[in-house]
Amino acid sequence: MLQTPQDIVFDDLGEMWDAKSPALAESLQASLRGDALVDYVVRNLGFVALCDHNGSISVRLRPKVVSQMAFGALLYWLHDRPVRRVLLSLQATGWSHELLPSREAAVQRLMCAIKFNADDREGDFLSRTRPFDALPPSSPLRALLNAWSESGGKYDRERLSPLLDVALDRRFVLVEGAQRSNSLFFKDVGEGLATLAEFWLAHKTVLRVEDQPDYAYGKWVSGIYREVLETGKPSLEEIDAVITWPENQRRSYRYRRLVVPFKGEGDSTLVLSATIVDPDVNLRRKPS
Repeated sequence: MLQTPQDIVFDDLGEMWDAKSPALAESLQASLRGDALVDYVVRNLGFVALCDHNGSISVRLRPKVVSQMAFGALLYWLHDRPVRRVLLSLQATGWSHELLPSREAAVQRLMCAIKFNADDREGDFLSRTRPFDALPPSSPLRALLNAWSESGGKYDRERLSPLLDVALDRRFVLVEGAQRSNSLFFKDVGEGLATLAEFWLAHKTVLRVEDQPDYAYGKWVSGIYREVLETGKPSLEEIDAVITWPENQRRSYRYRRLVVPFKGEGDSTLVLSATIVDPDVNLRRKPS
């Protein structure tokens, strides 16, 4: 059954609007309406516009000014819809148009066209390396570190189950490094990380670490995972991060994180990251 084309705009806070609704113009107190308003917000305010016509998606954005929140909301929306093909329109000195055969091809093209990095969110993602002897004997992270040391680097999910599922309350992610690229992919996400777990379960066949609802956070955390993979050494850190999921307010997350490398099947390499929430972690406190 054919459906009426759906015109959507994602604003710079990641909120979704009906592009044809007067509410968008009213929220911006704009005199423009319709296509003229959509063109203006895409060019000047970093919004993303798209049209969905039975799985044939057209996307318009300006890479130079696009909001990270709008971009994250777009990725979130794309991963949650059946997509047959995507017409991607990017605005620089003029418009360029490219027809992509699948959602995955469109996401990869977008990642190449739009370069966000941690500097764009300076101050949002703070970390401090801690020595391993700072972990008390009773800490689940200490138990995980011991289990990693005793494993010889071989990942055994069944053996780690009591730690990951009970002691750590399923607050973990398992990441696999691609053998022929620099990409990292989620292989498993514990249900204790509710928002990320729900997102991954819906899209786990294609989800890279970077492709989280907060793309900048995903980009930042993937750097830590790559470092552990490259060095083969575990990492213990305190984290004070401000994460923004689309359609939600910015929220502070304070936790302790242990990241350890493992060998997977064949020549694959894995990284296991486990966290413990700790409100006492405060890397924004000014020295007295």
